[in-house]
Order: sequence, then structure tokens, then C-alpha cells
Amino acid sequence: MKVSDFTTYLREQVNNHSIYVWGAQGQKKPTITKEWIRKREKTKRNADRAIAHWEKEVRLGYGDVLRAFDCSGLGCYYFLKHDLIDHDLNADGLRKLSKRIDRNEVREGDMAFRMSGGRAVHVGYAIDHDCVIEAKGRDVGVVESRISGWDRFGRPPFWSSRELRLTHPYMRGDDVRELQIALKDHGCDPGQTDGVFGKKTERAVKRFQKACGLKADGIAGKNTCFALGIPFLD
Repeated sequence: MKVSDFTTYLREQVNNHSIYVWGAQGQKKPTITKEWIRKREKTKRNADRAIAHWEKEVRLGYGDVLRAFDCSGLGCYYFLKHDLIDHDLNADGLRKLSKRIDRNEVREGDMAFRMSGGRAVHVGYAIDHDCVIEAKGRDVGVVESRISGWDRFGRPPFWSSRELRLTHPYMRGDDVRELQIALKDHGCDPGQTDGVFGKKTERAVKRFQKACGLKADGIAGKNTCFALGIPFLD
């Protein structure tokens, strides 16, 4: 699976003004009704909040395209649909599934968690180094937000890394930017750390490979990434 496909799905939920409902996992019209929301929610107050937000989005014209999710349901709907997991998981289950990473390692496809009592109680999904998309709450639904304020970060085992190389058009992405930062840290200047794999980045990769005794082909694959100290998933 390509992480970019997951990001596209997340952005669609933002653009379609998808809503938050407790325990929801991708339901849409005609399933979503007042009665359905009241059955899902645990309290009348929360049901009233979710219904008010849903009715507002329907008035704005999104009733035919929006879906309903809770925070873990936003991810699990996609993961189950594409056979990436075989059963539903809550936020803490997604935390346990993921490899813990530091904030400065976060990239597209990673997860951000809010913790309470040693457990994850909320989860968002990174679309780049700085932003997550989350089913935030009953009053706002699915939104994009800054990654600041989250307690813990994890990398799920779903996404295959790609070999980074000079192509036409140029490869772009957070993985390229991460490569450029690592090259610069190792004294091989790739030019701007702009997430674009151009000729300067290729030359920097070759210099690093030559210094490490690796095949100097300018392709950042598993061995080169390992030597740089950046993750590469088979």
C-alpha cells in the first residue's frame, strides 16, 4: 500500500466535512439519521452535539458525501477495507500496533496519540511532518490540525518505503526531505532541504555512499538509508 493513497483518503474526509460520532466507522447516508446518532452516543448531551453538527453540514450541502467516524474509526475504516488489519482497534490498540518514534521523526502516514493514564485516548494521522488529520470531536468533525500538543507518536507497519532516486519528474515528499536532512547532518550538502530529489541531492547521496564504501549509484535504498540512520521498511 502507498501512504499517499491513505493521505488522499484522509483529505477527502476533510473536504467532505465528515462528522464525529462515537464508535462510527465510515457510515454515510442513508445510515446517518438522528435516531442512529442517538443509539451510537453514550449521553444525550453528546448526541445533541453530534446531531447539531451533522445538521449544519447537511444544510451546507455535504449530506450526500460526508461520512461518520470516531478518532480510531477514521483510520480503521481504511485499514480494514484494504486488509491492513483484521479486526477493529481503538486508539490504544493503534498505539500498540505502531513502533514508537520521536516527534522529529514524524512523517506522512505516522500516528499521533494523546495519552491518559498510560493509554492512548485519541489518535490522529500525520499527513506530513507538521500536520495531522483527526476526527476531532462532535462539534467539529474531521479536520486538519497542527501536530503540536500531541503526547506520543508511532509508525504503523503498513507502508512500504520507496527507493529515492533522480527521476523525471523529480520525486517529492517528506521522505525526500528526511533524506536531505540526514545527508546534511552527515556532511554531504544536498542543497535546499525542500523535499525535491534533484541533481544536487543525487550528488550528495553519491558522496555519502562513496564515503561509506557503498555502491555509489545515487539511489537511497535500504543500505544507504540504514547508514544514514533513517527508517526504510521492506
